[in-house]
Amino acid sequence: MTFLGDEPRDRLLAAAAGICAERGYEEITEEAIADQARLPPATLLELFPGGKEECLAAAQQAILVEVVSAVSRSYSADRSEWDNMISGVRKILELMAANPEFAYLGYIFSRQMAPSRVREANEAGHQMLQAMLERGRDYSAAPHQPECAALGILGGAQALVRRELVAGRAEMLPLILPDCVYIATVPFLGQEEAMRLARQVSG
Repeated sequence: MTFLGDEPRDRLLAAAAGICAERGYEEITEEAIADQARLPPATLLELFPGGKEECLAAAQQAILVEVVSAVSRSYSADRSEWDNMISGVRKILELMAANPEFAYLGYIFSRQMAPSRVREANEAGHQMLQAMLERGRDYSAAPHQPECAALGILGGAQALVRRELVAGRAEMLPLILPDCVYIATVPFLGQEEAMRLARQVSG
């Protein structure tokens, strides 16, 4: 489920994300990105005049666009809102498992040590996901719902993803789907129904 092609721009984005995950931001240079992408440094600066920071910000934006696309493709009008939510979460976890360097970029680097342009791209994606989760209120019969439910859902799910990434288990991310489903539904549906949905996807 890799989402980038073999065009120079895509190769540079993949190279920047890969080097960032392997060596850290301070070790990244325009020359290293270009070399990893098998392109001359001049090509990087033609496509990203802002250098490595602009390239990393574009990589962050690329994975966010792919997340939105994957969730959109997983939607079906024939399913309930909650089943569509589960399908969307599954697609995100599968996408990150298949692209661990971009998972690192979005869930670890962009939150802790990234330059402002990369953090801004990550924050835009965070706000978009939060708005999507807020829709759960419209499909809940619960009389009382936490005001910060969507923010709490994101924080909890992201913590689970970071745990797997830090442990070097990116390929195992799809296995945390039941936990993510529980976290995403319990504020809106209550514990019993959230547990039922989590068990539903456990097999």
